This record gives sequence, C-alpha cells and structure tokens, in this order.
Amino acid sequence: MSKTMAESTKNSNSKDLKENMSQPHYLMWFRRDLRIHDNTALAALCDRADAENAQVSAVFFCTPEQWQAHDMSLTQLDHIARTLPVLAKNLQTQLNIKLTVQVCPNFSDCVETLNALCIANNISCIMANHEYEGNEIARDEQLTKQLVETDINFIRWHDQCILPPQTITTNDNSMYQVFTPFYKKWRHTLEVADIQMHQAPAINNNKVDLKSSKVSADTSEAIEALCKKTVSDYQQHLQSNEAYKYIDTDAQLSQARIAYPAGEVAACHRLDQFIAEDINNYDVSRDVPNLQATSQLSAYLTIGVISPRLCYLQATKALGEWHENDSDSSENFDSSDSVNNTDINRWISELAWRDFYRHVLDYKPELIRHQAYKHDTDIKVNWSYNQQDFNAWCAGKTGVPLVDAAMRCLNATGFMHNRLRMVTAMFLTKDLLIDWRWGECYFMQQLIDGDFASNNGGWQWSASTGTDAAPYFRIMNPFSQAKSHDPDGIFIKNWLPELKEVPASILHSEDKMRKLLSTSNQLVKIDYPQPMVDHKAARQLAIAEFKKD
Repeated sequence: MSKTMAESTKNSNSKDLKENMSQPHYLMWFRRDLRIHDNTALAALCDRADAENAQVSAVFFCTPEQWQAHDMSLTQLDHIARTLPVLAKNLQTQLNIKLTVQVCPNFSDCVETLNALCIANNISCIMANHEYEGNEIARDEQLTKQLVETDINFIRWHDQCILPPQTITTNDNSMYQVFTPFYKKWRHTLEVADIQMHQAPAINNNKVDLKSSKVSADTSEAIEALCKKTVSDYQQHLQSNEAYKYIDTDAQLSQARIAYPAGEVAACHRLDQFIAEDINNYDVSRDVPNLQATSQLSAYLTIGVISPRLCYLQATKALGEWHENDSDSSENFDSSDSVNNTDINRWISELAWRDFYRHVLDYKPELIRHQAYKHDTDIKVNWSYNQQDFNAWCAGKTGVPLVDAAMRCLNATGFMHNRLRMVTAMFLTKDLLIDWRWGECYFMQQLIDGDFASNNGGWQWSASTGTDAAPYFRIMNPFSQAKSHDPDGIFIKNWLPELKEVPASILHSEDKMRKLLSTSNQLVKIDYPQPMVDHKAARQLAIAEFKKD
C-alpha cells in the first residue's frame, strides 16, 4: 500500500472514530419484553435515536443465581434461552440493532456491568420497560443512582400491563380491593382510550458493537451456544433441589420445547389461531382440562414475547366482528343494547386479571416478601408444615385422582390448566391446611409461565388470604370438580394410567374410590393410594380454622 493510500485510510478511520465518538449512543435493556413488535421502550428509544441520529445497541443479562433465588423454573429459563437467538436475529435484520447477551450471576452484578458498559461505550441513555417485583425495583433504583453521577439517562416505560399500575383506582384514588369493580372501570377506560401499538423504526447506518470484558455473545449462533450452556448449568444445579426429585428434567424440557416454540412469530400465530378457532367457545371449554381450548399464551406473555395490548386489540376486533354478524342475523337487533359475547369477554377478563394482580403488587410490595394480603386471616390459621403430606401432593400421590393427574401433568410438562391450579391449590391449603407459601413456591419452580404477581394472586385467592379471595367456606371438592370438568375421566386416565380401567363414575366419588382400593379380593391390584384425607371432614376442619378468633 502506498504512503498516500495508507495516510488516506488512516485519516478515514480517524474520521469514523471521531464521528462515532461524537454520535450519540443509546442502549436498549431487554428484560421480560423479548419482542420487537409493540415494545414500548424499544419503540421510544428507536424514535429518539432516529430523530437524533444516534447509534443503538441492545443488551440482555442472564442472571442464573438471581433466577434461582426467585424460583424460576427450568422450563421458563429454557424458553428465554430459546427466544434470545431468535430476538437477536430479528433485531439485526429488521432494525439493524445488535443484541449482546451477557451472563451476570445476580442483579448487583448487572448494575455494575451496565455502568461499565455505558462508560466504555459512551452511552448517554438507557431505556427499559418497568418491572414491578421488589428486587427488580431495588436493582433499577441502584442503577439510577449510579448513572446520575455520570450524567446518563435511565428511562423506563410501562409495558407489562394493558393499563399501567395506579391508573385504575377508586374515587378516592385507592386501589380496588375486589376484581369486579376494577374490571368494570378497566374496561370502561379502555373503551374510551386510544390504545396504540408501538412500532420501532429501523436504525440507518448503525455500526456499533458493545465493548465488554464480561462473558458475552453478540451473534445469533454465539448467543444460542451461551444460552444452552446457561440452561445446562442451571439444570445440573437443580438436581440437588428437593423440588426436582419427582421431575425428569430432560423429559420436561422436551415437552415444553414441543409445546412452546420460541419467538414472536410463533406467539402471534398462536394468538391468531386461538382467535380464529377457540375464542368463541372459551367460556365453557376453558374449564375442560383435556381440551387444548385455552389460548396457551401465558408462557409467551410472561417473558414478553407477545404484547398484552396486541392480545386485547385482537380480542376486541373479534368482539366487534361478532356484534356485526349478530346484527346482520337478527331482525330485532337493537344497536343500543349492551349485547356481549360471553366467550370473548371472558377471555378479555382474563387479561384484566393479569393487569389486576400487577396493580395489586404495585400497591402492596410486601407481597413479594411472603406477606399475605389479608394478614389478620393468615396469622389466625394454624397452617400445617407436614413435609410428608406436601411431598405426596408434589408427587401426585394424594389418592385424589384429579389432584394427582394435575400435579403429574405439571411435573411432566411445566404447565397446568387454570381450573386445575385452583383445585390443587385449594386441596393443599384447605384439605391439607398446608401453608399456601409452600405451594406458591413449588408452582414457581415448575411452571413455564410462572409469574410472581399472577401466581401469588392465585394462591392467595385459593387460600382465602388475598384480595378478592374465595370465601373461606367455599372449598372446592376435587371429586365433584372432576365430575364437572373431566366427566369421562379422559384427563385423569391420561396422567394416571394405573386408573385407566376404572370407570369415571368411581373416579368421581371419594366413597367409591375408597371401596375399590380397599377391596381385598381384587383380581388385579391397583397401584394407587387411598385418598389421604376425608374431604368432608377436612372441609369442616378448615372452616373451623378460618372462623376462630
């Protein structure tokens, strides 16, 4: 190369370096929002970068020690790990943004790493979406304090809810204690609001790589390799955890990977399929566990692969089409009538429940510290801590067919049907009187859609210690629940093959099950335990516990 060409190249490189040094550099911090479409923080950051000709980078932190402390399930971690390479590829091809994935054991390490990243890469602005749990809030507050010293902006956006916490309140600006009035105001607010989807514009001439001394990866292939190792290390560590002694983790991962393909496209396809095929029968079919008639979107919503606003808007679109069709087919239709499609509205109400429990968590942050919403109710109950009884419940060996089938399904797949979550939770907290916190923790350790706000809310509802809780005297009978929602015993027999020859009429009766299992002259012995408690007696004991002063 000639001296002139060398000097020209040097001058050109120097010019590029100076331009890069002077050009603003912004960072998108992905957390539980692993998508491009309708990502509030990402759209805002890209809009600002586009207007100010800034470079954009993106980062995600794998925090295995923190995740373990939060009882994240192996299936959920694996779902995140499978999603990240897909997200990295989509960011690069659609928005020209490079995603870097880094391993930081805990949140404190994340704060230090982010601070160092900003200094090393001349980053002047970080954007992220709010998280509402205690440790996450403390982490963000710690980062904010550090960044103030270096004059770096840290901007967070509300994105997890359709309507953010503190936007749905009573007339005196307090949090609703009961879901129904919350839902009515939530629904009215949305009807008069203009809910918009957030689109992120592509970033032109965005050539930037994050400099980091941490363990990291910044291509789709490298991210996939790093994530696989993170999952493998996490899985190996869990082998010593008591909660996993009933679990074949390889089989559980295999089931979850088939049931939940990774990525935004897969999630959106599932939403479209649900709207087209199942939502019009949702109100009834949602309670039948052997049907795949629910949306199956909770695992995607939990890690933010799909937007809750998109779900709401698609459902309201379907509701509008239903009204149009009903109007066309009814000679006496009055457009002023408040006509509702029960099925679609029921699913919309489930989206509202998801918002509600996040609003409750924001209102009462002590819930994250194992506190009951109704403290006075919680402390008067003489909760049991019988490890043997709890182990039987975890393993699906209680002698109650529907409970056992549900628990074995959870252990095998990382998922449990919502109706069965209520049944199994009430059995643990009312029939066995075991502290709801034990069950709450076990569900988090196994569920692919484990989400603190919804899981805590559901468990406290079942234990009658939470907001909008089931009255203490309303205790589900697991045998009559099976008769109502699994009348032919299809779900039970699928997960309890030892009972496949037992007629449903027997499976749905505690007395008949006891008689069958105690018969001494059985031609073929059934390897299944007697029901571990008498439901009627257990119910009376539970009611007495909750009634006492």
